[in-house]
Amino acid sequence: MSQRLPGTQSPHGRSATSYNRRRANNACLVCRSRKTKCDNQRPKCGFCVSNGGNCRYVDSDPSQLDRSTLTILDRISQLETSLIIHIDSTYAYQTQGHLATSSPNESSLTGSVNWRSPAVSEMVQNKPGSPVSVPSDDAPPSAEVLLRASDMSIESILKWSIFSEAAPHLVPALDIPLIEVVGRPNPNNIDQPSSTLPDLSPDTINRLVQNFLNNNHIKNPVLDVKALWADAREFAESGPQWDARSCLLLVVCAISTLSASLTDELSPGTSKQQGRLLTAEAYFLASQRRIGMLCHENSFIGAQCSFLSAVYLMSTFRILAAWKCFVQAGSQCLAWLTSQSRMTRENKLKATISFDGSTLWQQNENEKAHHIEESLYWSCLKSEIEVRFHLRLPGSGLGEVDYPHLYPSPPQDVPDTYDPTPSPASSWSFSSPAQTHVDGQNIQLAWYFYLAEIAMKRILNNLLVWRYDIRSGGEILDRESKDLRLQRSVVEFDRQIEDWYHTLPAQMKFPQHSDVPSNDILRLILRSHMNDVREFVRFPALEEILASKPHALLKNFSPIQLRLTQECLEIAVESIEANRESFFHRHQGTWLMARTCIKSSLVLLAMAMRCQAEARSTGVMATELEEMMLPSRWRKVIEQTVEALQYWSDESNDLARMNDLLRDLIHIYES
Repeated sequence: MSQRLPGTQSPHGRSATSYNRRRANNACLVCRSRKTKCDNQRPKCGFCVSNGGNCRYVDSDPSQLDRSTLTILDRISQLETSLIIHIDSTYAYQTQGHLATSSPNESSLTGSVNWRSPAVSEMVQNKPGSPVSVPSDDAPPSAEVLLRASDMSIESILKWSIFSEAAPHLVPALDIPLIEVVGRPNPNNIDQPSSTLPDLSPDTINRLVQNFLNNNHIKNPVLDVKALWADAREFAESGPQWDARSCLLLVVCAISTLSASLTDELSPGTSKQQGRLLTAEAYFLASQRRIGMLCHENSFIGAQCSFLSAVYLMSTFRILAAWKCFVQAGSQCLAWLTSQSRMTRENKLKATISFDGSTLWQQNENEKAHHIEESLYWSCLKSEIEVRFHLRLPGSGLGEVDYPHLYPSPPQDVPDTYDPTPSPASSWSFSSPAQTHVDGQNIQLAWYFYLAEIAMKRILNNLLVWRYDIRSGGEILDRESKDLRLQRSVVEFDRQIEDWYHTLPAQMKFPQHSDVPSNDILRLILRSHMNDVREFVRFPALEEILASKPHALLKNFSPIQLRLTQECLEIAVESIEANRESFFHRHQGTWLMARTCIKSSLVLLAMAMRCQAEARSTGVMATELEEMMLPSRWRKVIEQTVEALQYWSDESNDLARMNDLLRDLIHIYES
């Protein structure tokens, strides 16, 4: 954690300080509502003077914010500033120095090629080609965009002619839709659990709730921690009831039973213990017996229960069932937010003020922490999009509404103490100082990660919208213009990634080299998201070389296409290396991690087979072409991917199929 800041004591017992914003923290309400930069002139800013706006300022006292909130808001400000500057830009580079901002010896975070070198900078500026504008409205990708983006999915890659030509006997297997595979029952998933409830003793519930907060809530802070402990105390004293609170606590226990830290599951075995799986399933089934009544109610807790049910189902590789629960959670969340007037113009203005940092969310007396609602919205949205990208199924409509919050608001305080008077009828010790300290640290860590992940997801969403909206526009470009447009996009999105990385809090900064373990699941997830953006923006170059039929000789492709393809293949290797430490770790994203590694392995194998085919037709040594196009570690990382797939194949039809398919393709290549 960062060192204590000098200043006065906050009302919550935390050190506070005056907060010097890196941008105009007192922008007028008109500029905030427009999301434009304000010159902060008093009594009226320049825009309002020119346009007759009703210029008003809201000043706040930063000394009333606790230290954790100040730090979070500072990071939000930096992230927002970077995004506004770079997402809204249109690549209209005016001088060479605009790109060459790093020293000659400074290595780039986002690739081996120095895109900011003077030579590349001059080429980007002076060659013809229409400028590329990146979408700046930060809207989630539409259903149409997600459907088009599926040409980067495993199923689309397997339809490349390079695979059907090399392995025609595998064509029937390659044509099976993923939805059919994940929809089949897997008898080996989890043995039939006992119909009786598992251990519900106070000590067990206490341990499971704490483990949930340590290992799950930090990824998706969708629950009120204090309320969760209160529910746990009530559960221990009164036993399970047929109500929403018992449903929520039981699904928390199910998730927690399967959860461990990344460092506890670095080797095979721990995450596959049958006793843990059976106990978790018993908790889960008990929760599902209570969830039915929540589907008919317009309640926020119903959306929370559906979302956490989806998290559990993802962890146990029941992907189609998880998609149903994510869609259910999104629908319930949408119904709740709309019915509570969270979409009104007044709330949009409040959200803008909250995000700008001048004041936190202005709560009504009778309303509870809105930051939990905002968190659930974002968690439902990003989780739903992740699954839909693979399954090609519709969503809840959550991404189609004009939700006012650019980012979820951090909690207004981190509680220093809970109720110090537990019931004397139990040995409950929820309020111990050590536990309270851990909870406070977890809340801070969760929000550091959550905001950083959302910022990266917004970059990824903008990339998808940019690429596939451009494609749908039907603009016809010559080869040189296509290359320059793609190169400009690589320069810009790489720059956004670097800015994002440099504004990360110290707790979230991950090693830049993929062979260095992160030793933390949060940092590992952020690094994986970063590699996704780096790969996606270069994917069109690789796709054109590998998916084209008939195959042109490699020497006939442009230098830009070859360079970006080489980088994309290097990123594929780095992606597998970066995920290596999580191969045996069970969590919500295990299936997604495995499919990322499968995709990377397939593009590496496709290029190797492409080199072999060209060598046969030209007489050039295949090894020479492979050395030119493929990283030296490509065989090793594919073998590691097969190892991970073998480990999980008894629980997932999809991963079992991909394990067999990769082995067949490797055999065909080697023979």
